[in-house]
Amino acid sequence: MAGDVAFGGEAADTREEIMHATYAALQKYGYAGISISRLADEADLSKSSFYHHFDGKDDILLSFADYMLEDFEREMGTESTGDPIKDLYTFLGLIIGVDPVAGVDPDYTGTLGAYLELRSQAIHDPEFSEKFTETSDRYADSLADIIEEGVEKGAFMEVDPQRTAEFLLTIIAGVIVETTTRTDDIRDRIWESLTEYIEAHVVKRQPETDTPSWRNRPGRLTTGGAENNADPRLPTGSPGGPPFFPSNPTEKNLRDPDSDE
Repeated sequence: MAGDVAFGGEAADTREEIMHATYAALQKYGYAGISISRLADEADLSKSSFYHHFDGKDDILLSFADYMLEDFEREMGTESTGDPIKDLYTFLGLIIGVDPVAGVDPDYTGTLGAYLELRSQAIHDPEFSEKFTETSDRYADSLADIIEEGVEKGAFMEVDPQRTAEFLLTIIAGVIVETTTRTDDIRDRIWESLTEYIEAHVVKRQPETDTPSWRNRPGRLTTGGAENNADPRLPTGSPGGPPFFPSNPTEKNLRDPDSDE
């Protein structure tokens, strides 16, 4: 998902003007209330300009889904540091509008709402379903690349990058639904839980002398002036705890452990 700054910035061309107008119209009218006439009024363009670039309303909205993804990828490219741990938190934070240091961005809920409103059309419309299957896979593949790099560099445990990426993004999808359909904003609480999971089941625990303070790692979100004081010495990566996706799962031995057979 893209940031409000991108949507409110200067459009580079007519197509981007239409994308900005689409975002604004989604905020005002929702999917059901959007029409080419309203989009033209929002962009201060003629209706013929829209039909020159697009076939109709749904073509515009499907293109807007692509635009959101492209904008996210541009921003991620700018924010990426090459540090897999920082990049993992940046990736997830950019999607839902959470800065690991500054906290949640309350203005970002409009962007999340626009995304969810479009995605909800996939329930009944095969074109939207196909589009959001494609974009979801693209998000997952990009996140899996970060996780794979972290495993190779020894920053992450030997997790399955694709399964772990899909699991984390499924949590993020739930955050988007909750944030846009409740009267309160639960992102700060869920972000804390999410980072606790990542610290315990994704980030590889380094020797005590080489490990910076757990609370100072990327992704720690301070809320209400108090930091989360979870003990970093707790066991990590236990298959008996929350979901853990090893890269080479072994077959479970169901025999009696005392048996010689």
